[in-house]
Amino acid sequence: MKFKSLIAAAAIATAGLGTVATMPVAHAQAKEQFFPVLVYRTGAYAPNGVPFANGYVDYLKYVNAKGGINGVKVSYEECETGYATDKGVECYERLKGKGATVFQPLSTGITFALTEKAPGDKIPLLTGGYGRSESTDGGVFKWNFPLAGTYWDAADVLVQHVAKK
Repeated sequence: MKFKSLIAAAAIATAGLGTVATMPVAHAQAKEQFFPVLVYRTGAYAPNGVPFANGYVDYLKYVNAKGGINGVKVSYEECETGYATDKGVECYERLKGKGATVFQPLSTGITFALTEKAPGDKIPLLTGGYGRSESTDGGVFKWNFPLAGTYWDAADVLVQHVAKK
């Protein structure tokens, strides 16, 4: 009886080792998250774009200096749009394949152009105070996040303020 138990244990151990030996090896992935940085350091809106770009890049560097986001380092790449829609779409197409976390188009025209692309690519768009008014309804554009509202929200605030005066 003991011999049969020993043979059975050896067979189970051999099968187990064979399974472990043929399992795919899990490779350590780089702890890095990519943030594309669309900027407009040139063009008519450069006086607004330069400080934003500088501040955003400084912030990403600061995040890394503090150890990243929960230990995950941040990588980024700037792409100059000049506030032009065609250049913004070109930047999006070039940078999305690098594992983009989120895009901040920083332009109404670029936002409009990317609104239809974002759901297919599953990349969120952050639009700070601009973009399509319908994006405030998450059921319409599920990949647009209009932080601080839209132009229509700003117009409403202005009208409410004037009405109070």
